[in-house]
Amino acid sequence: MKNIETPDKMHLGKLIEQLRGGEYVIPDFQREFEWLPWNVVELLKSIFDDCYIGTLLLWRSSHENQDLLKCEPIYGFEEKASPEHIVLDGQQRLSALYYSFFAPKKPYPRRKSRCFFLVNLKELLADNFGESIYYEWGNKQTLDLVGNKIRQFEEKIFPFCVLGQGSHAWVRWMEDYQKYWTKKIGSKDAEVERGKIDKFFDELINQYDISYIELDRDIEVSKVCDIFTRLNSTGMELTIFDLMNAMLRPKDIYLKKMWRAVSVDLNVADDEKMRLYLLQTMSILKQGYCAPKYLYYLVPGSQKIIKLDDGSKKKITLINTPEEFIELWNFVVERVKGTIKILQNPRDFGAINARFLPYPTMIPILTAINVDKEKYSGRKEIENKIKKWYWSSIFTKNYSSAVESQATKDFYDIQKWFANDNNYPSVIEQCNNEINYLDLKSEDNQSSSIYKAIFDILILKGAKDWNKFILPEYLKLADHHIVPYSWGRKNIGREINSILNRTPLSDETNRKIIRDRLPNIYLQEMFSKAKNKEDIYKLLETHLISRKGIEILLRKNFSKNDYEEFMEERKKTILKEIKKILEIEDGLEQMPLMSPKTPFSNRLQAERVIKSCNDYLFWVDKYFSLEGLKFLSQFLDTNEVKEVKILTSTEKSDESFRDLFKSFKSEMKNKGVDCGLRVMGRRTASEVHDRWIISQDRCFNAPSPDIVARGQYTEFKETKNRPPFEEWWEESLDIITDWNKIERLKNNINK
Repeated sequence: MKNIETPDKMHLGKLIEQLRGGEYVIPDFQREFEWLPWNVVELLKSIFDDCYIGTLLLWRSSHENQDLLKCEPIYGFEEKASPEHIVLDGQQRLSALYYSFFAPKKPYPRRKSRCFFLVNLKELLADNFGESIYYEWGNKQTLDLVGNKIRQFEEKIFPFCVLGQGSHAWVRWMEDYQKYWTKKIGSKDAEVERGKIDKFFDELINQYDISYIELDRDIEVSKVCDIFTRLNSTGMELTIFDLMNAMLRPKDIYLKKMWRAVSVDLNVADDEKMRLYLLQTMSILKQGYCAPKYLYYLVPGSQKIIKLDDGSKKKITLINTPEEFIELWNFVVERVKGTIKILQNPRDFGAINARFLPYPTMIPILTAINVDKEKYSGRKEIENKIKKWYWSSIFTKNYSSAVESQATKDFYDIQKWFANDNNYPSVIEQCNNEINYLDLKSEDNQSSSIYKAIFDILILKGAKDWNKFILPEYLKLADHHIVPYSWGRKNIGREINSILNRTPLSDETNRKIIRDRLPNIYLQEMFSKAKNKEDIYKLLETHLISRKGIEILLRKNFSKNDYEEFMEERKKTILKEIKKILEIEDGLEQMPLMSPKTPFSNRLQAERVIKSCNDYLFWVDKYFSLEGLKFLSQFLDTNEVKEVKILTSTEKSDESFRDLFKSFKSEMKNKGVDCGLRVMGRRTASEVHDRWIISQDRCFNAPSPDIVARGQYTEFKETKNRPPFEEWWEESLDIITDWNKIERLKNNINK
């Protein structure tokens, strides 16, 4: 399942590779592979439909453990195995996947013949993904089909076992399939058909994630067997907390009972997550790590091997006795309660209830940091650093995935920062570089972390009640529309739900003040009732609605264009407040250096610069090339930019480039963007050295797109200086209408 939250995960392609290598073995106490073929089909349907198929429970293998448990390969595996994982839970699923993807010669369990799993590509191409899967017994006709590519192509049937042969076999099969159908339906249709099939299977292999929990190989065999018999026999899905509970019971530590005793006070996330957060906090405090494989070292008496500075290894015990564990648990419970209280405080972080907490996943690391800070002096400075880290982490979305590794990195980075002001965590710089590119307009999902963060910032700003002009009862607040939803549904669409059009109000205030009316009615009413109009301006400022924003909202015949203008104005106001919290100077942006080591980030910077342009984009580059047109085609926001002008020289202005620009111009015209490209004369070109990208509000010294694409060292640099573009433009020749003059100019230069 894509983007699933699990202890650990791997994509289907990796699992297939591991199955091919015989990395999974089954302990003797497991039952045999006994699923029927239609059970296998249902499993494959679930994968095709991007559904969750459960979590595997694995135990990292060792020769001793394999011998003790008398492990055997997965059913049908007959090659030389390289066992890495003992399967404690998930044997039926793994055996089913092995049999379907590898079609072993061994007969299907309790059958005399083999079984083959196939995909009907006609159904797949019609988007009936789950319905495309079926099985056939290994009779003469089926064996002929599996061994006959031409018949597979003709009947549009794809055997799953092709995927088991590796990516090269899959690519070769698709190439031959395309060649076959090119002769039948033409190259264009065959290419489109192949593209759709390719895309589906590529996403399936590389994006479908399977979750798993893996126990450390040093855990005692008796404990592993106990975990399996206690939990797997119930038929319930295993969780890390369940595993820890089972492992702690022999120590007379009853984790579930301990959780029930404190759960009422820790209700900012569902029980399964919240009780895991407690264990993660304990783990960070004891060893700096909180990934699932590290939690097992919290079991009293468990030994952990660490590497010393000289390269030698040493065994340590994190928690020696059950009493130590219980003491740490109780300590962490109280500190997590304190963290939740701070997060919900309208003067600290503003997440007034669980609904508006951006990342509950940050609770363990924030708690650990709050404990660790007590070792350092300068409390006010330390608190300020924590807040900068917290908000930077939210606006960079650092806790949306890979939470455990991010928490570990941050824990050590922040300790260094506490000790030395110059040791900024990387997330601070990352946020400083990215903050101007926040797309707040598109934040219309109430479950989004940034949506929640903006709401919290409005609480921190002291957003007052519009009816009583005082701080509200926070428990009664909700995120209500400024411009009503009923108007937006007819005129705007989904964008009406953007956080830029939301603010904290009680339901009562919404009913009494707004009443499903436009702001030019209800705001005018508020102004007319006020003794002093300045009070209304100040009231709305606490909701980050500027005076200019109010003027826009008060316009008669309020239109879609007025709404867009208000959104842009409020975006500026909110961004200014975010920068104030982050202590970012609202000046020119310092962009990171591009390098050969950061090819993805290099293109991302180019994208951000181009997308930051509004109204128009003017580009000056004497060596402008096809790569620049590609950047514009990929990154230009055609909703914001309606005019593109490019100034270049004769250096790369040949007929081929002219033809490419004609195609580009035509395509952009269809998107509502007017594009022009002119060639500078000899005098103008000789006066121009730098390259620029210029827009209504911003101007950048820009590197060559070719250099960005090659990954050489360079940078974008924002500047307040604006070159005389319009003057140069008027003096230059249009690459389409003035081509003859450009040809003569080139000839004169070359003489």
